[in-house]
Amino acid sequence: MSDYREIRELIEQYDTITLYRHIRADYDAYGSQFGLKELIMANYPEKKVYTIGTDDLDNPYLLEPLDNPDEDIIKASLAIIVDTSNAARVEGDSYKLAIDSIRIDHHPFVETICNHELIDTDASSAAQLVAELAIASGWKIPVKAADYLYAGISTDTLKMTIEKVNGRLFPVVGVLADAGINFDTLNRRIYDADVRMFNAETAARNKIVFDGDFAYLLLRAEDLKEMNLEEEEARDMVNIMQNIRGIDKYATIIEDKNGLEFNISLRSHGIVINDIAARYGGGGHPNASGIGHLKPEFVPGVLRDMKEKH
Repeated sequence: MSDYREIRELIEQYDTITLYRHIRADYDAYGSQFGLKELIMANYPEKKVYTIGTDDLDNPYLLEPLDNPDEDIIKASLAIIVDTSNAARVEGDSYKLAIDSIRIDHHPFVETICNHELIDTDASSAAQLVAELAIASGWKIPVKAADYLYAGISTDTLKMTIEKVNGRLFPVVGVLADAGINFDTLNRRIYDADVRMFNAETAARNKIVFDGDFAYLLLRAEDLKEMNLEEEEARDMVNIMQNIRGIDKYATIIEDKNGLEFNISLRSHGIVINDIAARYGGGGHPNASGIGHLKPEFVPGVLRDMKEKH
C-alpha cells in the first residue's frame, strides 16, 4: 500500500501526468481529478498534466472540458486514477499504456489495478485524500484546486451529513477554506438547479413509493422523456429521499432509453446495503452503492432485498 510520500515522489519523477476517474463521473470523481491537476500545475509548473474522460456532468459554472490527449502522450506519462474501485469502472483503458500508474481511492477494495495504490476506506471521499496529499506534501493550494476538492468532499458527504464526517475531515476542509474558497458562490455553483430540474424533481417526488422504512423512485424511459431528464440526472434524484423521517433505505430505479435495462442507486442510513448491490453485479460503499445494466426481471428482487434488510 502506497503512502502520500511515495505518491509525491512518483509525481516528481515524471514530466507528463495523465489523470483518470470512473465512468458516469460524479463531483468527487471530477473534483479529485481536476483538483489534483490544479495542484500539480501550481507546484510543478514545468510538468504537463492532462485529464481524461467524458463530460458527464453538465455544469459549466464549475467544471471545464477534459483534455483527452493523444496516445503518444499517455505512453510517456504517469497515470493516476482517482475515485475508482475496479478496472471495469475506469473511464477508458488507455491508462494501461502509461509507464507507471497510481490509484487514489476511498471505496472498499475490489482488485489491484495500478502499480501503486492508496486505498483508504476511512476517508470521506477521493477529494479528501487528494487534499491530504497536498497538505502532507507541503504544496501550495490555489483556490481553484480548493474549489474542486471541496466540491468532491461536500457532495460525497451529502453536505457533511454522513458517518465519515469526523475530526479528521474538518481540518482538511479548514485548509481548503483558508485557500480562499467563497462558500456562498461555490455552493450555488454545485447545488443550484435550473427551472427544468426543479420541475422534474417536483414531479419525481409524486412518484416515490413508500414501503415501511424503504422508499424508492422508479422512472421508466417514457417518464424521463416526459420530465425532460437524462438518465444520469434521474439517478442523482436518489438524494431527494435522504431526509424523510422514518426512511432508512432508499433507491432510484432508472430504465435506460431503450427500455431494456435498469440502473439503480441504493442509499441507506446506518444499514449496510453494498452486499445487496454486489448480489446483482454492482458494488460501492456500505451506505451508498449502485447496480448497472440490470435486466428487468431482477428489479423486484432488489426491491425485496432492500425492504427486508435491517
